[in-house]
Order: sequence, then structure tokens, then C-alpha cells
Amino acid sequence: MKLKKSWVGLLSLVAIAAVGCASGAGNTVSEESLGLRKTNLYSEDKVTPPPVEYTKAAPGTSKRFDRAYENAPPMIPHSVEGLLPITKNNNACLGCHMPDVAKSMGATPIPPSHFTDFRPVTVMKGNKVVKEGKVVGKDIGNTSDIKLAKAKKLNHLYQGRFNCSQCHAPQANIKPLVKNNFTPDFKTKDGAKKSNLIDVINEGVDVQ
Repeated sequence: MKLKKSWVGLLSLVAIAAVGCASGAGNTVSEESLGLRKTNLYSEDKVTPPPVEYTKAAPGTSKRFDRAYENAPPMIPHSVEGLLPITKNNNACLGCHMPDVAKSMGATPIPPSHFTDFRPVTVMKGNKVVKEGKVVGKDIGNTSDIKLAKAKKLNHLYQGRFNCSQCHAPQANIKPLVKNNFTPDFKTKDGAKKSNLIDVINEGVDVQ
């Protein structure tokens, strides 16, 4: 009986592994040395993460972080003690980051994308989808002909963006277990410090 090439390869690997185990039979690898945690794999309920320290610099005194990649939400460089949790009616971030006061506070201003509503105006009437007064879906399950709505600029923060900490987070002062070799490429010279998301948000999207 002839074996398929895939099975022959698999059996060869098993044979090599068996020889390797036999040659190192006297060497024991402890479970604590496996993986990155260096802890017993059978006591996960007792494992606690190492203590993490975040920057204690007060707002306005810290150095800004460069963006991790093109238009990435910037990390929070200052302490967030007393600022979280953020709610719809209690957002201390706005006191420094609203565009009209950000410059005087030395803070990064909230970008135009956060003052824009990109959602189409749709309502349900019976089993049909109506967009801005026009029926665009034959039934609730068929909305494939709804096109991207024209962005509506607002004079206030779009409430879909009120939770700043959903995308922005403080940076922990901790050495990563695995080195990150990622190097970002930015389209513009100041891309690491400035966002142009509002200008390129429809890149690659067919809105015709």
C-alpha cells in the first residue's frame, strides 16, 4: 500500500521527534519555564499579572506620544486619576481638549472627525427601511442598497464619540515580553503627530 506524500512527511517528523526525545531523556523541562509567564500551567486561577505603573505626570506637563500608525488614536501621556470613568454627562477630557481651548491648555485638540455624523438617517416603517424619506430596502433583512450618507458636520461633539477611553488609553511603563519590531510608515511628514482622518475617511469606499 502506498502512502500519500503528506503522511510520509508527518511520519518522518514523528520519527525525528522521537529520536530527539530519546536523546534528551535525561533532561527535564519544568512547566514553569514554558511560555512567557514562567508559572505553573495547572494553577491559572492563582496567577496574578505583574504590577503595572502608569505615568503620574499631570495633564499639561507630559510629553506627547507619537501615533503608533497612520491616524491611530493617540495614547494618553498623562495621569488619568480622577478622570475615569467617562460618561455622557461627565467628561473631564473636554475641559482641555475642545478645539477652542486646547491650544491655550497645551493639549491635543479633538479632531474634526469627532464633530461629524457619518451615519445615514434611516427609520423603520413596517417591514421597510426608509432613508431620508426614501424607501431603500424591500424588507428589514435587505439593506444592501443603502449607500454611505453624506457626512454632517456638527457644532458639538458627536455623541457616538463621547467615550474617549474607548479608543484612547494611558501608556503603561512596562517592558514588553516580546519586542515589537513594527515600524509605521506615514503618508505625511507630520503624520506621527497629526491626524488627517477626516480627509481620507472615504479612501477605498465606493460612495457612488
